[in-house]
Amino acid sequence: MNKLLIALIAGAFATVAAAQTAPAKPTAKERQQAVQSTTQSQTDTSSGMKTAEQQKANVKASKEVAKMTTAEKKAFMDEINKTMVNPQGSGVAAVEAQQKANVEASKGMPRANVELKTKEGQKQIQKGLEKAATK
Repeated sequence: MNKLLIALIAGAFATVAAAQTAPAKPTAKERQQAVQSTTQSQTDTSSGMKTAEQQKANVKASKEVAKMTTAEKKAFMDEINKTMVNPQGSGVAAVEAQQKANVEASKGMPRANVELKTKEGQKQIQKGLEKAATK
């Protein structure tokens, strides 16, 4: 029985020692093949070449489009200013007219929170807050 236990313990030590030894190093040719396969798989999945080709096509197409002259650019910007930015026209007089119209329109509107300035208004707001807190 003692011999059996000694044999089992020795076998366990032998397997542990064998597991701790370094594996065989791959040869230079095997390492080169591993690197080559990894590099090949990365170039297949990357879109760098496709992106470069697409950019080249985009640049070629953009060079075929005629550029706008200075007069065309000015006319285009004037049109945008008339329709979007300042429908009344451009210039100082048009801006002043728009400002006067805005002031007149705002004078006709009621002011916000006028009741806050009076004691009765503050009491009503306090009562409303108390009711809301008790609910």
